[in-house]
Amino acid sequence: MKTIAILGGGIGGLVAANILRDKLGDRVDIKLVERKRNFQFSPSYPWMMIGSREPEQVQRNLDLLEKKGIRVQHSEVRSIELDEQAVKTSGPEIQYDYLIIALGAEYAQEQIPGLAENSYHIYDLDATLKFKKAVEDFSGGTIAVGISRLPFKCPAAPYEVALLLDYHLKKRGIDRAKINFFTPEGMPLPAAGADIGGRALEFLKSRDIECSFKAKLKEVKTSEVHFEDGSTTSFDLLFCVPPHIPPEPVVKAGLIDQTRWIPVDPKTLRTKHENVYAVGDVTSVPTPSGYVPYLPKAGVFAHGQAELVAHNIATEIKGRGNEKSWDGHGSCFLEVGYGQAAYVKGGWFTKPRPSIKFYKPSRIWHMQKFLFEKYWMRHWF
Repeated sequence: MKTIAILGGGIGGLVAANILRDKLGDRVDIKLVERKRNFQFSPSYPWMMIGSREPEQVQRNLDLLEKKGIRVQHSEVRSIELDEQAVKTSGPEIQYDYLIIALGAEYAQEQIPGLAENSYHIYDLDATLKFKKAVEDFSGGTIAVGISRLPFKCPAAPYEVALLLDYHLKKRGIDRAKINFFTPEGMPLPAAGADIGGRALEFLKSRDIECSFKAKLKEVKTSEVHFEDGSTTSFDLLFCVPPHIPPEPVVKAGLIDQTRWIPVDPKTLRTKHENVYAVGDVTSVPTPSGYVPYLPKAGVFAHGQAELVAHNIATEIKGRGNEKSWDGHGSCFLEVGYGQAAYVKGGWFTKPRPSIKFYKPSRIWHMQKFLFEKYWMRHWF
């Protein structure tokens, strides 16, 4: 019996484990290593931020996977021993025949002086609840919404935060609120191209949200953000995407390259090590024909990559069927408030440029995101 170890119980790890079990049944031992007890559906965090979701609505206990024959080990990954084909954890050591690394990104607010003490974010559930409380207590003034460093996961999320906050505060009747947006990007959503970025900028301008581009954060003081060019912006409440870093075990294993993430074959998600794959935010996927050099970090890509890797591993173990290549397709909702969302869909590997379509905000796309959330929380458990 082959052992398949999956590190990380987020979107990529969850999808890979389910599909491998469906395709291979009892002929493999699937071990999913995740330190958290619950899977948490991060695309719903912006809704939670404004009180439209409660924690129990966006969580599922990972131990529910045991009934499918997926063994869940709640441990910290300590090291990945590639030569020994072993993973050392805070619990039992795992020997593997195939390894799928889906550990995602970690956050390093400490890289920027004052950021941890003076800002909020929604990149994990506990942080989202803290920001929700800060939003509830906010009675007026200036909210700064920004991005500290590139790359970061879910490129639309901070723009969604700004738009939803504007909607939410107006709904509460807080007229003395001003939202300023800052980012080191040259325009909104650069990975989707200038046309779609321009449309996102129009949404922000239509709400009187002032934007500062190519603004690289240097430090944060009690009520003021300082940028590397010497400029500043004041705030009464600060939301800031924290710097993203690779998990320590992949660094110690020598899996990362100059991008600071794990390089993979963009078509197969293989690493340079035999039978070792990586999917999702922990990877560095080149897009030579794209608007940006590397694929943005997003759950939809982790999902598609995990499906592809699970299929190809199952094909190899069964000894029949054809290996597939990942096509780089993905989609994204952009909530704008007022019961509406925009939708972006396309292929990031098409040539000579990505083939990406933008669908203007409507109640239909908002409902589609709602249904997508419900599907996710039922289907994989």
